[in-house]
Amino acid sequence: MKQVIYADIIFLLNFCMDFLALFAAGRILGLKMSAFRLVLASSLGALYCIFTFLYDYSILPEIIINILVSVIMCFIAYSINSLIKFTKIFVIFYAACFMLGGGIEALYYLSGMVKTEDIIGGPDINSSFTFHTVIIFAVVSTLIIIFAGTLFKRRSGVSDTEIIIGFMGREVRVYTIIDSGNLLYEPISSLPVIVVTLQSAANLFDMNTIEFFAGDSVKYLNKINESNLETALKFRIVPIKSVVDTKAILPAFSPEYIKYKTKNRHGHRKQEKYTNINAIIAVDNKNAAAYGEKYGGIVPATLID
Repeated sequence: MKQVIYADIIFLLNFCMDFLALFAAGRILGLKMSAFRLVLASSLGALYCIFTFLYDYSILPEIIINILVSVIMCFIAYSINSLIKFTKIFVIFYAACFMLGGGIEALYYLSGMVKTEDIIGGPDINSSFTFHTVIIFAVVSTLIIIFAGTLFKRRSGVSDTEIIIGFMGREVRVYTIIDSGNLLYEPISSLPVIVVTLQSAANLFDMNTIEFFAGDSVKYLNKINESNLETALKFRIVPIKSVVDTKAILPAFSPEYIKYKTKNRHGHRKQEKYTNINAIIAVDNKNAAAYGEKYGGIVPATLID
């Protein structure tokens, strides 16, 4: 008797599973995701599943090929620029795959499609194991995985906030990490220092001002000191201990205002409001990757209520 393989069903089923696992991993890690890249990576995984029916594993062990395909899928789905980031993504992706498979099986039993007395004798899963059922259970499992991952991240002490910076008539929004270990102060004003990446703050500066943050800061400061003292007072040089370097000197500026978003509960509704804070903004023009894809800076925890 010949075995009939429905390649279209196998492709679609595995595509959905891979897409949900990649999506869940990205959400848990707070990565920026592209639908096109997720679709491309999931398609590769689905095609590989069909390929396994044709491949002779005497040439190369199955586990090695599985890992290689998973690695390629991760690199296609996400922007990976370091070994540490890849390791986190790979581990969370595989954890999501395992949890997705276990979650589908658990929901299958909890739904009552398999009776308790059938478990001992071995249930006929194929009798009720339809494509639509699998997808519905997979989506539910993915939502549970994302919720559990987010809850774990919150309990592990990871916190963040969005700040709004105003400078020279311009404004930007920066999503930042709240760091209790950031105790930097600007030497002249003794104000706490918020560190942001040049990329996240670039829209605050015109073509002349950007030279201070991207070029020779000391030379630029000396030049404007001679021509415009009022403008020069807005710019600073701040010695800090950066995310990557042991010591660094960063260009900084005194903004017109800084606000961060908070949520207050009034009755049964949550209302957003913005609270003003007083600080100096230092601009890191070299280590943007160290802050992760999601964040554009670090805010001292002492500034946030």
